Amino acid sequence: MARLKKPPQCSFFRLTIQTQIHRTESADKLEAAFKNMIQLSETYVERQSILVGISNQVESLAMIYEQVRARRSVSVLRRMLMNNLEGNTTYFLLNKQAAATGVVALIDREGESPLGGLRIQLQCYPIQQVIDWLTYTLHGD
Repeated sequence: MARLKKPPQCSFFRLTIQTQIHRTESADKLEAAFKNMIQLSETYVERQSILVGISNQVESLAMIYEQVRARRSVSVLRRMLMNNLEGNTTYFLLNKQAAATGVVALIDREGESPLGGLRIQLQCYPIQQVIDWLTYTLHGD
């Protein structure tokens, strides 16, 4: 496992994870998939078909921090975060089926995963500190 570098101190941080609940899916199993990836402070269903999870702690990204290093996908995550950057907000997508088994598998588009993806949105001031922390490497992998 990668040693967790000290997380940045943001004046504001909010993580939102969300996904569409399909007829063939269980909201409880999706919630478990969320919690396999991120330590959440709250989860709820929005408009009867979207599962949402919230965290206000940067440390909730620890599992993702560790797995992107183990899977050597830090540079892919950095590209996604930078490409999706808008103001102090950015996001990335995970494969929903992989997340259900506790595996962080990045995807570029929702359509890459048959049942859609998990969208993880990060809001932070300053956002660049979170991007740099989450994608920090000593060796540039």
